[in-house]
Formats: sequence, structure tokens, C-alpha cells
Amino acid sequence: MALSFHYKGSLKEASLLSDLIFEIEDICDTLRWKVKVFENSFPDNQFTETQNDKDYGIILTPPLCEPVSFVFDSTGKICNPMLKDILSKEGGNKEIKVITVQLDLNDDNPEPVISENNKDFNLEDIIHQVSIKNYSKKSTDYVQLLELIRYLSNKFLKDFSLTDEFGYWNSGDIHKLTKRMDSAQWLMDSFQQKLSEKSFSTPEEFIDFLKQLGTILKKSIKDEEE
Repeated sequence: MALSFHYKGSLKEASLLSDLIFEIEDICDTLRWKVKVFENSFPDNQFTETQNDKDYGIILTPPLCEPVSFVFDSTGKICNPMLKDILSKEGGNKEIKVITVQLDLNDDNPEPVISENNKDFNLEDIIHQVSIKNYSKKSTDYVQLLELIRYLSNKFLKDFSLTDEFGYWNSGDIHKLTKRMDSAQWLMDSFQQKLSEKSFSTPEEFIDFLKQLGTILKKSIKDEEE
């Protein structure tokens, strides 16, 4: 099970980059987390009006976690440097085909509804939003990372926003986080166990199985809300 969060923002001032790198290196040295440093200063300590091909800042990698980027493009925006290098070569807006399959498990005889849509996406939006998965099973590890990001973002960043799929960023409630993690793990374990015990000879049998799983999920959500 992975805990996911997504964030974006900008460095307050170009001159703060070296201080940010130094502080992250110092913290990660204490925690024994790996780091990778890119350019450690902007040209003339100024952001550029147009983006160049260089990356500025640092990446830190906690145990059991994807690399966390405090890397900026030359305009001062946080970016994912690997995606930046790959996608910036494409340039501009792109269009992708999205195929959606909907199944209403409340129907007695559900029929899948398949739809296709072409959707535009902006490469800039993808490059400048960082998505992270944390695979640690300890809620304290997740909290430690998010609180470090909170501290660094308050001190060095502007226009910062973070979306935490398990709700800790806004609630600050580690007990609620732990309960949600336990519930999610239980659901995954239950699904895998039930799936291993089942064999499906028809699509209808699989749909019945999904209905049962949906009932379990709804009960779990109701119990959590209470």
C-alpha cells in the first residue's frame, strides 16, 4: 500500500536557493536520507523570464519513498526534473484519448457503459506538479516527511499547495491517519484474500463479487465516519 500526495509551488526568491539546499542537506545528513544536488544557484541570483534547460535545487529520498523534489526550473517553479526533460521536448498542449468504463453495482443487471473522450492536457501543469508515493507502513514516517515539507514550504516557498490523499496535511491528526491506513490495508488484504478464494466462470459472477466488495467498502467508510 502506498500513501500518495501531490504538491506545487515556487521559490520565494532566487537568492534563497543555496540556503534551502544547505538546510535540506543538513537535515538529511542527520536522518541519513539520500540527496542529489543540481545547480545550487540561479544566474546572478535571479529567476529568468523564460525557462532554460537547467535544473536548480535538490532531491531528497527518504526510505521506502519516491524521490521528493525541491528542484526548480529557471523561473523558480518547483518541477519534476525527469519529467521536465522528457516532456519539455514535446512542447505545447497535447491531446489524449480517455476511455471510461462505468458499472453501476446497485443495478440488478448492470451493463458496462463505455465512453471515449479526447481531453487536452498542458505539459506545464504536469511538469510543475510533483507526485509522490510513500510505501512505509508507519504513519510516523509519513507524518515526519509531510511536516518537513510543511516547514520547508513555509520558510522558502510561495504559492504552495499540497494534496494529501489520506487527509493528514489539512487535519494534522495522526490518529485519524493511522486509522485510515489500517482500514485501507485491511481492505486490500480482504480483497486479495477473497480474490484468491474465488474462481469466476462468467462475467456475472465477477460482477457479484464486485457488489460484495462494494458493500464491504461502504461499511468501512461508514464506520470511519462514525
